[in-house]
Amino acid sequence: MKQRFVSIARMAGVLPLVDAARFWREKRRRADENRIFLRKHPGFEPPPLWWMHDMYRHTSYRLYWGKGLDIAASFSERIDAHVKAEHLRVAEWGCGLGRILRHMPDRYEKTGFDYNADAIDWCSEHIKNATFFHNDLMPPLPAAAASFDSVYAFSVFTHLSPEAHDAWIADIARVLAPGGVFFALFHMKPRPGQLLPEEEVRFARGELVTRGGVKEGSRTYVAYHPESWLRHHLFHGWEILEGPVDFHGQSLIAARRP
Repeated sequence: MKQRFVSIARMAGVLPLVDAARFWREKRRRADENRIFLRKHPGFEPPPLWWMHDMYRHTSYRLYWGKGLDIAASFSERIDAHVKAEHLRVAEWGCGLGRILRHMPDRYEKTGFDYNADAIDWCSEHIKNATFFHNDLMPPLPAAAASFDSVYAFSVFTHLSPEAHDAWIADIARVLAPGGVFFALFHMKPRPGQLLPEEEVRFARGELVTRGGVKEGSRTYVAYHPESWLRHHLFHGWEILEGPVDFHGQSLIAARRP
């Protein structure tokens, strides 16, 4: 029932209004918690609440900081296991408000990319242990070929169109150095009732399922990924090193560039 309501709101063009109402409820609910966090962390410069909601579906400074730490530890463990280089050049595609990248080890040369220019401006001003660049919704990244030993993306493909999937996987391969490894998150295990009946049929056939009607790249533009589609289409020609494995609520695949 919930997914049908969301589908109707999406088709009617009112989903952004529904999301805005959710933001104001969440902002009020987290107000006391955020004040306490700021008192306990006087050096913390808080990100804009609306962008936090838009990217993470919450406005909690505690979650922004704590989840960023946990996810960064998980990514860095895998990068160190799969990528062998003396001086690792690591990029986050879709860095948002720097939630993860700010916590990645300082032994990495760290670069962040995002299509949200406001988020990139905020990161450049407030996060000093990485370099940040704005990119467009479609490729290329503003980086030379073979610039990075590893690229990771937390919930980026999950909000892109089929055309963007194909374009971006080619550009990620371009910016990776020979032997470079890409770590990406996908919606591979829809919960019961999460897909509409017609979407379930397409997903079972191994088709990429996307929900548009909103701005592509936003949290409410959603893609669901059958494993067969990822292995035989998106990562065709890549060497799958790990995955799919459960990873902070989504499914991770690690692959070496062709």
